Amino acid sequence: MTAPAFTPEHLARCVGNGPIDKQVRNWLATLSSAERITFLKGLWSTNTRYALLLTQGARLSRQENAALLRHWLESGNHNAAQALISYLEPVLGKRVFWRIAAQSAITEAMGDFLNYHSQGRLDAERSPPTVCT
Repeated sequence: MTAPAFTPEHLARCVGNGPIDKQVRNWLATLSSAERITFLKGLWSTNTRYALLLTQGARLSRQENAALLRHWLESGNHNAAQALISYLEPVLGKRVFWRIAAQSAITEAMGDFLNYHSQGRLDAERSPPTVCT
């Protein structure tokens, strides 16, 4: 078994527009879905924005993207709330993104940050629909 071409530690300072970016994307495309997910989860703790950028082009299924979102929401890194919205809402669609966020077991801080960066969308999704009479 050969060592991976890239590790999360190697990519800790990448921003997504450097000369190595295309190589990373091509290498990521050669991995199985499970390996891509494992790599992206590992990269999350060292370079959150780059992990999200790579997730956008990682060719994962909707279910895999949804599972990653749920995992990252529940991991409690509330400082990444705005980036999660910016990068994964377009991938999953607004309705699916906010349904997952509303159903996830997130910390109070994560909920506050999601609401702040979405002008209260999380609370709106969690509240029961009002019936007009």
